[in-house]
Amino acid sequence: MRTALWLSSFCLWPIAALAAENTSVYTPFDLDRSCLRVQQGDGMTFAGTWKCAGFGGNDIAVSIDDERSHVGFGPKPTETCAYAKTFSRFNTALSPVEWRLRDGKPFAAIERWRVVTDDEGSTVTWLVISKIEGTEACPVHYIAGSYPNANEHAREAADALASEDYDCEHDTPTVDSRVGAEGIAFVSCAEAKGE
Repeated sequence: MRTALWLSSFCLWPIAALAAENTSVYTPFDLDRSCLRVQQGDGMTFAGTWKCAGFGGNDIAVSIDDERSHVGFGPKPTETCAYAKTFSRFNTALSPVEWRLRDGKPFAAIERWRVVTDDEGSTVTWLVISKIEGTEACPVHYIAGSYPNANEHAREAADALASEDYDCEHDTPTVDSRVGAEGIAFVSCAEAKGE
């Protein structure tokens, strides 16, 4: 009887474990077709700001200034630390956004970026993992697109690093790359704001 009970519990365990696993959903965005322009450009270097549909009460905000994208996530995406940061070289934030979900709620966003690397226009890609908590979103990890199994690694990084323990104000993002760190400030949100 005890053996049957133990086997029954053992057989049910994988099902329970699978039910608790984090999952992903994707939301594509197209600035010209599916996003609302909330700020007009200046006809010079600033192209404007767009609000795009996200997931689970989290919007995506995209601004383009001097051929560099700024992307924020959440109920107030333009007020987040993620929105304040961008790569130093010309870049473009790419669609779609991958949202990592725990119990059906987004706790992280994974955004792929195309970044220019030289004056000839050569590019590489980077994955930026941002933690989402309440009205704040902040980068926690950067992964070079050329890194082995970059997409899978990004999900693992999101699950491990975008946790309740990560302090957006004071913790510093990390990086995985075989090509060196791309030009971006690896500083906490407080340091980025000069506090």
